[in-house]
Amino acid sequence: MVESRYGRGSTFSIDVDGREYWITAKHILTGAEHPPYGSFTSKSVSLRILSPSADGGEQWLPVNFSVIDAGNDIDIVVLAMPRPLLMNPLPSEPADSSGIMLGGDCEFLGFPYGGGWRASWKEGPSFWMPYVKHCSVSTLVSGEPRVWVLDGINNAGFSGGPVVYRTGPEQKIIAVVSGYHLEPTDVIASAAKKVPARKPEEHLKVNLNSGFIIAFDISYAIEAIAKHPIGPLRAAK
Repeated sequence: MVESRYGRGSTFSIDVDGREYWITAKHILTGAEHPPYGSFTSKSVSLRILSPSADGGEQWLPVNFSVIDAGNDIDIVVLAMPRPLLMNPLPSEPADSSGIMLGGDCEFLGFPYGGGWRASWKEGPSFWMPYVKHCSVSTLVSGEPRVWVLDGINNAGFSGGPVVYRTGPEQKIIAVVSGYHLEPTDVIASAAKKVPARKPEEHLKVNLNSGFIIAFDISYAIEAIAKHPIGPLRAAK
């Protein structure tokens, strides 16, 4: 979980060419509630990261990140520290969305509504963990930007989290969660309560979660890193 002055969201780490980077949604840094997302012009930002192993509630790690903007109106930023934050990450497939099949199963991870859950193994300590939700690949929006539409129910707080495809050693990150489409729906008054008659154009509406998740292709982060390889190198083993 990551926290900015605008609220909480999700972030995740990837390694590119032996360097550590953190990825999240741009709107977590800017406070934008909907597109266009514009650009993040500052070269650094102060955020707080939830300590995974903190006992006795939430403990936050203040971190000053260098920022790489992934592009105008692309809801992705790449973050880098002076030194790696994760000491022994597990190896994984390079983040890449090639070979994705429409209708294919995928998952997305994050901390909905600014909260996670505690997991423990045997007699060891417990850790903060993200929620995992299932989705499927609905479509890739043609043209630019490269946006995946996923069939699933997103919630506030998953923004900035990873979308993963396949399982086991072949699992890879394909996109970054941005938000979800809203579906305007008529408000129906209770039959037991009389309400003034309204013209058709005056019907009350409420926006509901449509079940279509919006996620920006991870290639924007990879391309930004290639142009600005500033992530800290991991110590040689």
